[in-house]
Amino acid sequence: MNLEKLFEKYLRAYFAAHPEVLSDPEEVVSEVYAEWAEKPDAELGCTPRAYVEKLTDVRELAAMAAESVKRGGEPSPLVLDRIVELPAERELTEILEGGGDDGMRTLAADLLSRMDKLPVLTSLELVFDPDESDVVREALIDKLKYADNIAPALLERIDGAVDKKILAELLVSTGVREDRIYDLLLGLLRSGDCLPFAAQLLAEYGDERAIEPLSELAETAVYADYIELRNAVEGLGGELTLRFNWDGDATYKKIKGE
Repeated sequence: MNLEKLFEKYLRAYFAAHPEVLSDPEEVVSEVYAEWAEKPDAELGCTPRAYVEKLTDVRELAAMAAESVKRGGEPSPLVLDRIVELPAERELTEILEGGGDDGMRTLAADLLSRMDKLPVLTSLELVFDPDESDVVREALIDKLKYADNIAPALLERIDGAVDKKILAELLVSTGVREDRIYDLLLGLLRSGDCLPFAAQLLAEYGDERAIEPLSELAETAVYADYIELRNAVEGLGGELTLRFNWDGDATYKKIKGE
């Protein structure tokens, strides 16, 4: 059942009956949704809330929510709330760990995180698996940034063959301060492969020792990288001597309209 389509139908009828709200329709959408959820619907034979509360199959509910995303919309809050109400951890974890549809798996990750049941070690395995879908990896990275006590598991990987950018991003998000983390960030910075990203992470990490290497690189960096390096230095409380000679720098010329 396409609950979003039913709500859209109800919403259009509401706007037709209340044209005065069209000047700022977003203000009333949540109120109208709450009203719709409790009103009997002829197609459902009951209220939308009652219809959803009859459903107990986690995979069916998750498929409904994922289908909404595929159609370019948002999953019904009623469906998401129902999944969270159920003993859904096992099924959602199986969906996440399986090799199926990316939409279903990212939805499972979202719901497990919302339930504080995200399997951290499994999620880390997926994040550092180079063959894993980028969509799933990115979704898990976002969730793991808010996970508790993951620094030890991350530090175990610091000398291994893993994606150092992802490792650094997650380690900085933990708020843990350790020389191995600083050295990892400095290595990324000096590698030149992801200079703006590494500069931003060093600024977030907050170690003032990074002011000197950031400033040194800024002396010879191209204009675009110089701006990122200067922002990082200033974010750490330092001050970078301004450079004014950007003759021949393609980015600078483009900004100046030359």
